[in-house]
Amino acid sequence: MYRKLRLKFIGIATLSVLIVLVIVLGSINIIIYRNTVSDIYTRLNFVSQNSDTTIKTEEIEMMKNKQITPETQYDTRYITVMVDNAGNVIDFNAEHIAAIEDSEINDFIKYAVSRKSVRGVFIYDYLSYAYLKTDMGDVMRLTIMDCTRSFSTVNYLLRFSIYIGILSMLIVILILSIFARRVVRPYIKNSEAQKEFITNASHELKTPLAVISANTEVIEMINGKSEWTESTVKQVNRLSELISQLVVLSKLEEKQDIVLSDVDMSEEANSVMGSFKAIAETKGITLNTEIADDVHVQADQKGLHELVNILMDNAVKYCDENGSVSVSLSKKGKNAVFVVSNDYSAGEGVDYKQFFDRFYREDKSHNSEKKGYGIGLSMAESLVRMFKGKISVNYKKPVISFTVTL
Repeated sequence: MYRKLRLKFIGIATLSVLIVLVIVLGSINIIIYRNTVSDIYTRLNFVSQNSDTTIKTEEIEMMKNKQITPETQYDTRYITVMVDNAGNVIDFNAEHIAAIEDSEINDFIKYAVSRKSVRGVFIYDYLSYAYLKTDMGDVMRLTIMDCTRSFSTVNYLLRFSIYIGILSMLIVILILSIFARRVVRPYIKNSEAQKEFITNASHELKTPLAVISANTEVIEMINGKSEWTESTVKQVNRLSELISQLVVLSKLEEKQDIVLSDVDMSEEANSVMGSFKAIAETKGITLNTEIADDVHVQADQKGLHELVNILMDNAVKYCDENGSVSVSLSKKGKNAVFVVSNDYSAGEGVDYKQFFDRFYREDKSHNSEKKGYGIGLSMAESLVRMFKGKISVNYKKPVISFTVTL
């Protein structure tokens, strides 16, 4: 149990750090990419406008704010192509780019002309290019610029971010693994102290309860039974039952890593149903069962028997007078589905999410014997969790149903 707690802590902390790294590094890369593309389009627009002209002196100051210098048109690799409305090449200038073949120029032109957007970025033979189309009436000027160096910086930053992210996660996992034991140690000590208290208290309480029970029997032998002695015996039995449930619940928490084996749930369910038939008849409750044969699950036999017993005891205890309890067990795919339902007209408006909380009771006054101690369903939830299954409760007037999926 504690090992799972440490692993859960490491997992949650690691996920939190991962989300932060993704947001921070992702934001940085997105910003750098957008700035790079913006810079590429600025340079592309500049070389397109000034490819055949000389830069005027008064334009220099304006260009500095855009990271453009008078040398930009000379240190940028680009070609300009004049294309008519039919897509035919009228003229092109490739003096600002080296080692480019006519076939490549034709591919560039075909790609750029086929695009609906005025400008864009594309990859050709593992190299990055940007294009800009300028409408000049009867002809269109197409400027294609090599921007491989700009994107290589972006790609380098992306790879670097990934390496940094992976290294950071490994370091975080290592640090968390070292300190996780310290983090959960207070919880472990508190849990162990609670278990020790429950065990010691149960042993200490058994002796006075036994004495009270023995004294009550002696009084009944001398003076006969009375409403006072019967009330004392009843309360002693209730307290003994509570102590037993507390001890069982404490032991359940210690057996979280129990080894599961193949168990015939149909057999266990039928066994429990047999013991509850007489109880149901005594209370005027109709018991309906629909248990499929040969339904097997991975569980602990004693624990599974106790789980069915808890749900049946809860159903019979809370069932309306002259109501009915329905039990079904079926196989759905790879899972076994066990449903226990009972009439419960007072269930509307109840917060069913708290039903599996330890010591939860709808009757806050604790005066009703029918309400129990709020431990049974908590034990059932612990057993289902041990069996790696799910338990849920739902209410559809006037029936409340508990569903276990294993």
